[in-house]
Amino acid sequence: MKGTVHIVVLGKENVGKTAVAVRYLTGRYLTEYAHAPEMTYERNVNVDGKHVPLKITDISRKQIEQRSGNKEFLNKVDGIVVVYAINDRHSFEFAEGICDWIRREKKPSTQVPVVLLGNKADLTHDRCVSCQKTEELKWRHDGYLVTECSASTEVVEVNKVFNTLINKILEKRESSSKSPRRLSQNPLGSPKIIRASLKRRFSVFTRERTSTM
Repeated sequence: MKGTVHIVVLGKENVGKTAVAVRYLTGRYLTEYAHAPEMTYERNVNVDGKHVPLKITDISRKQIEQRSGNKEFLNKVDGIVVVYAINDRHSFEFAEGICDWIRREKKPSTQVPVVLLGNKADLTHDRCVSCQKTEELKWRHDGYLVTECSASTEVVEVNKVFNTLINKILEKRESSSKSPRRLSQNPLGSPKIIRASLKRRFSVFTRERTSTM
């Protein structure tokens, strides 16, 4: 498998962005993380038998706001995971804003797969974001994968989210690598066809001159 797959994880602080990324890469759930404006993790992962070099960049809210005017940033990533917490309504509103930004700034010809991920699904008793809200967002942004998980309790679901996204990215790469049927460099055809065409035209021209003499 050639070429590193670069996934960016975006979202409001304290929604579990880092927890989700680390859970996928290591299978472990950590309760404390080093706080940094940007963290990058690189690892080779196995996705359905394919060995994939993966880079995940976890970007803080401040960094997102700084990059919101940088269109080139979106053109340099292969996939995006937008994370909110189901027990934090403001985090969902922030995620909505990110999705709107992606849809507005991303070039249609280079659309990247996007996952809208509701974390902390184990806290159903404290839910603030209804499933209806996420479905509405899914309708507005057709093609997004919308799902929920719990980084603290559902390693299988977290793996499924990232593996699905990586497969989408690989499918997109494969389809783009299949170049369209090449047209002849000479719009008139091959040299043999051109010579035959000129010969016919010349013979007609010769007959017409002979008949008028």
